[in-house]
Amino acid sequence: MSRRIQVSVVLFLCVIATGAQWDLVQVFAWGRMVMDHSRTMPLQQAVTKTFDGEMCPICCMVAKAKQQEKSHSAPVKSAVSGKVLLFFQAAPAVFVAEPGSTTWLRADRPPLDELRRAPLVPPPKFNVG
Repeated sequence: MSRRIQVSVVLFLCVIATGAQWDLVQVFAWGRMVMDHSRTMPLQQAVTKTFDGEMCPICCMVAKAKQQEKSHSAPVKSAVSGKVLLFFQAAPAVFVAEPGSTTWLRADRPPLDELRRAPLVPPPKFNVG
């Protein structure tokens, strides 16, 4: 299957899963209402009349469908309520100090002097002319 078809299917399923199809239908209805009203009046008045609360048959259908979706979706009961579970938490850092030393080191990391390497060549000398 081509990549373009896969992306299209995933986007379509996301729209359906979120209920955005009703928003798209509502935008279509508003566009039709503005177009119908603008045939008989100026555009500004047509837009105002479209959004003044008057509902066309498509708007009524969208409102009814959204209400049905809300009534059919039961609230999901969580097995653990009021708690936040954090998985894969980092282990707490453990600091240790060698006896007689004032330096604290993390137990899970080697000391910094073991991580440093000696320079490969001596640093260049700067000649002032």
